[in-house]
Amino acid sequence: MKKVAILIKDIDQQYEGLRLSLGALLDDVDIQMVVFNHEIAIMDEAYQDNMAFLEEMGGQRISNNMGNAEKHNFQHATIKEIAQRLRNVDLIIPF
Repeated sequence: MKKVAILIKDIDQQYEGLRLSLGALLDDVDIQMVVFNHEIAIMDEAYQDNMAFLEEMGGQRISNNMGNAEKHNFQHATIKEIAQRLRNVDLIIPF
C-alpha cells in the first residue's frame, strides 16, 4: 500500500487537501493529512462530515496547531515529529 502525505499550509486550500485525501483513500492509499500552522478556518457541516469519513476510512489527521487537536480531534505533532513521519511516506503532495 502506498503511503501519501497531504501537506496543507495554505489556509485557502484546506478543502482541496481534504478532498484529495478522501479520493486517495478510496484508491486504497494510506493517507496522512497534515495541516500546518493554521487552525481549520471554516468547520461547516460538510467539512465535518468529510473529516469523519476520512477517519472512518483509516486516514490520519495531523497538525502542529494545538487548536486543531483540541477542537477538531487532530493528532498534535511538532514540526520535527512531522518531518520524521514524512521520511516514511512514498509521496508528499503540498497545498
